[in-house]
Amino acid sequence: MLKSLSIENYAIIRKVDIEFDKSLNIVTGETGAGKSILLGALGLIMGQRADTTVLYDKNSKCIVEARFTGYPPEINEILRQSDLDIYDELIIRREISSSGKSRAFANDTPVRLDVLQSLSAVLVDLNSQFEMMELYQNRFQLAVIDALAKNDSLLEVYRSQFGQYKIIRKELRELESMESQQIREMDFARFQFDELEKAELQMGEQEELERELQLLESSEDLRLLMEETGFKLMESESAVRDVLRELQVKWEKFGEIDEDIRGGIESFSQMHALLEDIGSISDKVSSRLDADPERLSEVNDRLNILYGLERKHNVQGLEELIEIRDQLGQMIEQFDGKSEKIEQLNKQLRELENKLEKKAAELSKSRCSVFKNLETSISERLTELAMPSASIKVKHSVYGEFGPSGKDEIEFYFKANRGGDFQALKKVASGGESARLMLALKSTVADAMRLPTMIFDEIDSGVSGEVAGRMGDIIKTLSKHHQLICITHSPQVAARAVRHYFVYKEDLKSRTITHVKILDEKERIAEIAKMLSGDPPSSFALENAKELIQT
Repeated sequence: MLKSLSIENYAIIRKVDIEFDKSLNIVTGETGAGKSILLGALGLIMGQRADTTVLYDKNSKCIVEARFTGYPPEINEILRQSDLDIYDELIIRREISSSGKSRAFANDTPVRLDVLQSLSAVLVDLNSQFEMMELYQNRFQLAVIDALAKNDSLLEVYRSQFGQYKIIRKELRELESMESQQIREMDFARFQFDELEKAELQMGEQEELERELQLLESSEDLRLLMEETGFKLMESESAVRDVLRELQVKWEKFGEIDEDIRGGIESFSQMHALLEDIGSISDKVSSRLDADPERLSEVNDRLNILYGLERKHNVQGLEELIEIRDQLGQMIEQFDGKSEKIEQLNKQLRELENKLEKKAAELSKSRCSVFKNLETSISERLTELAMPSASIKVKHSVYGEFGPSGKDEIEFYFKANRGGDFQALKKVASGGESARLMLALKSTVADAMRLPTMIFDEIDSGVSGEVAGRMGDIIKTLSKHHQLICITHSPQVAARAVRHYFVYKEDLKSRTITHVKILDEKERIAEIAKMLSGDPPSSFALENAKELIQT
C-alpha cells in the first residue's frame, strides 16, 4: 500500500505531506484546487517524464517521495534484478533540478525510469478518465479472463516456450533468406570447386611438368649432344681422355724435380676422374632420351589444363589456384552447414509448435470455463449500480497463429437495455456506463488480479444521486481488502471515506499555492454539505451530509 506521499516545489504546491489510510482515502476539493496535481506528482513516482515547467520555484529543485509498505512479492524480484536493497518499506523518490535534470531513486539508490515503471505497474493501479480506455482494449480484457481462470502458471510456461519459439523462428527466417539469396551463387561456386577438385592439383606439379616438357621437346638434340660428348671425350682418335693421359705421362717424368709439377700431375688425375663422370652422365642421359610422343602429349595436355584454369581464374601459378579451390571448398562447407542448421531449426520449431499448441488449447479451455461466471457477476454488479438490464458477453475467437498469450482473442460485448443487441464495448458504452462497468469489473476481479493500491480519478463522473451512492457502497466494500484513493466530486462517494482529504488553494500576494488537509468529523460534514448544496451550505444540506456519513 501507499503509506505516504511527500511533494515539494511541484506546480502550485510548495510543500505537502500526505499520510494515507490502508483502506478508503477520499480526496475532494473545488475544480482547479489541485487534485489532479497530486496525480501528476504521483506520475513522477510511476516513471513519467518531467521538465522544469513543473517547478514551483524555478531556483529550487522539485522532490516527490512515496513510501510503500506491505507490497506484493513481485516487487522484491524487480529489486533483485536491479541490484537494489530490499527492506520492509520501499521508498521511491524523484528529483527535478532547476536545470531540468531528473533523477530517480529506489531505496536511496539511483535507478532508470524504466525501473520505476516496472515497480509502479505492480504497486499502483490508476483509473482515470483517460486510463478508462484500457477497459476497451482486448489485451486488458484477456488479462481479466486469465486472472479469473488463475492461468498464471500456465501462462508462464506458455510464454517461456513462446519466447524460444520467436527466437528460433527469427533465426530460421534469417538463414532461409540468406540461403535463397546464395543458392545461385553457390551453384556457380560448387561448379568451380568441382572443376578444380577434378583437376587434382598438387603443389609443385606445374614446374616439374614444364621441366619434363622441355626435356621431351629437346630429346633428339640432347641425345646427339650426349653422343658427341662421349665420342670426343673418350672414343675419337684425338679423344680428350687420351690427350690428357699422354700429357700426364710426360709431366710425370719431371715430377721429382719440382713441387708445382707434382701438383699439376695431381690435377691431371682429378681431370681423368671428372672426364669419367661426364662420360657416365652423358651415357645416363642418353639412355633416358628415347623419343616418347605419347608422354609428350600427356604432359602437354596436363599443362594445357593447368594453364586454362589459371587463365579462367585470372591467377598466375598453381599455388593461387589451389588457394581458390580451398576457399571455395570452405564456402561450400559453410553453406552446407547452414542447410543442416536450417533443418535442425525446423525440427526444433515443429517440436515447439506442438508444445505451444497443447498449452494454447489448455489456456483456451481454462478461459472458456470462466466466461459465464464473469458475465453473471458483472450483470449483478451493474444491477447494483442501477443498470438492471445491462449485461456483458465475452466473445471468443481463435487466431491461426500463436500470440504472446496463446491463440485466443477476447472481446467484451455490452448491451445497456433489455432487448438490445450486444455490440463491442468500445462502440456502445457511454462515459457514465464505462465508469460503472469499470468499477463493476475491478470489484469483481480485484482479488483474482491481485490489484495493488487502486486510484480512482473521478470514476463517478457522469453519475449522481442513488447511483453514486451505490457506487460508493461498492468502493467501500472493495476498500476492505484493498487500499483505495478516490478523487471525487460526488458527496455520496465522499461520505464513505475512512480518511477524507480536502484540497484547497490559498492566494498569496505573489501567487497561489495548494494545500491538502485531513478533515475531522465536523469538517467532513461541512465539506459534504457544500458538495450537496454549495457554499455556504444550508441547514438541510448539513443534515443530509450527516445522514450520508452515518449511513
